Amino acid sequence: MADKIRKKHKTATVKLSRRLSRTITLILTFVMAVIIFATYTGLDWVNLGYAAVRMFFAEREIEEAYITGDKNFISLMDSVERESEVTIEIYTKDGDFVYSSSYKGEMSTPPYKQDIIIIPDTEKKNYTVTTDLGSTTYNEFNLSVDTASSQKNATYLVGTWHTESGVTIKLFKLKSAVDLNTKITIIFISSVAMLVLIAALLITSKLVKQTTKPLEEMSRITKNMAKLNFSQKCETNNIVEISELSDSINEMSESLENALLDLQQKNKKLQDDIEQEKTIDQLRQVFISGVSHEMKTPIAIIQGYAEGLKIFLESDPEMAAKYCDTIIAETDRMNNLVMKLLEIIKYESGEYQILSEAFNLREIIDSWFDRNSEILKEKGITIENHIDSGIVAYGDTFIIPTVVNNYMSNAVSHVSGEMLIRASARKIDGNCYRVSIFNSGTPIAPKDIDHIWDSFYRADKAMSRSQGRFGLGLAIVAAIQKLHKQDYGVINHEDGVEFWFDVEKYEAQL
Repeated sequence: MADKIRKKHKTATVKLSRRLSRTITLILTFVMAVIIFATYTGLDWVNLGYAAVRMFFAEREIEEAYITGDKNFISLMDSVERESEVTIEIYTKDGDFVYSSSYKGEMSTPPYKQDIIIIPDTEKKNYTVTTDLGSTTYNEFNLSVDTASSQKNATYLVGTWHTESGVTIKLFKLKSAVDLNTKITIIFISSVAMLVLIAALLITSKLVKQTTKPLEEMSRITKNMAKLNFSQKCETNNIVEISELSDSINEMSESLENALLDLQQKNKKLQDDIEQEKTIDQLRQVFISGVSHEMKTPIAIIQGYAEGLKIFLESDPEMAAKYCDTIIAETDRMNNLVMKLLEIIKYESGEYQILSEAFNLREIIDSWFDRNSEILKEKGITIENHIDSGIVAYGDTFIIPTVVNNYMSNAVSHVSGEMLIRASARKIDGNCYRVSIFNSGTPIAPKDIDHIWDSFYRADKAMSRSQGRFGLGLAIVAAIQKLHKQDYGVINHEDGVEFWFDVEKYEAQL
């Protein structure tokens, strides 16, 4: 069995080595083809760029020798001309032609002294610019054709430098020489590159055979480890270092797997404890802040009316009875507040367990309209129920009516204009119905719309107390919908407001 594994491993390594060798060979062939193409098709930008760089350094040497008055100026110019294969022309800042490498007459040394001999203009290079290769403030390059020399129509690469001292230096280099030198250089470089790449190919192929396969396998296994998959282990190898690395990876994998399992268990328990503590703390804060704020006014009223009741108890029984009625109304209000707070706490703490069953959505809406028909008639509200009678939803039938009741009560409190309340439902996402309760009237102000789901938040604070509202109805809706893991929300329209909530289709459970 061990022999089979080793044979299989060796076969895979050989195949991978061959693939890599073929890849490197293709890359080498492509590189060489590009170099040869660039060489023999004469890419001007390569040839001219290399020559321009050499001319630049030659100009620096010429300028320095001319300005410093080097005594060996003439011999230095001869050396530059030979090494750089250029023809030189120098002009003073006044435009006088003072040096030409092609001029064979008498010439002073250095050429800028008082006894300077001006070279006749007839000795200037007679050329016509054919291509402008680019220019800056101080230099310019172009291709020019010499129409007067023995080399008819010879093309030159011409570099012109306007120095800061005012001296102008022109260098001429035959383009044919540029092309030849560049080709020779490229052929030399390509030959060296080929030898280096072939050597690299041989070395790489040898190393691949020994290391590629096991390292690739280790890479794959460690990637799986990064994805928390510790099921695979590294195989041993005949290379000592790789074998030791495989053993280390296997040990690390086992340690990480055990540590991860232990950490997951502890983390789950800790997360549950934190979430529960956080929920309890939030509910405690809501309860304390809400109760302290909402009960401050009724307690003050009860205190005041109790003191007044004591005064009128004997002297004015009728007034005392009114005081008693007020005290009773306020205690009822406080009781309602406490019950609603306890309802929110029950839903949000996780104490309440949902018991879902099928129910007819239209019947719940019709039932609310029937129970509140008197107040709807008294306020002159028109009701419309557009929900299809065949829609069957799935949810907790004990608390879903609370969502409907709170939305409807909110609509009754804010309806105006056409005095219309309309219920509708539509299918969404294939598994849910979206139930909408619309009331005509004024849209919710932008500053309030993001806060209406918060406990004790009331947009119309002036009306809330007179209507016995605490700002908890929509918070209860949010808690119930979260229990069902369903969405809810509100949409402003030009002529009113639409509150909506999602409920699961009963068909999704079948």
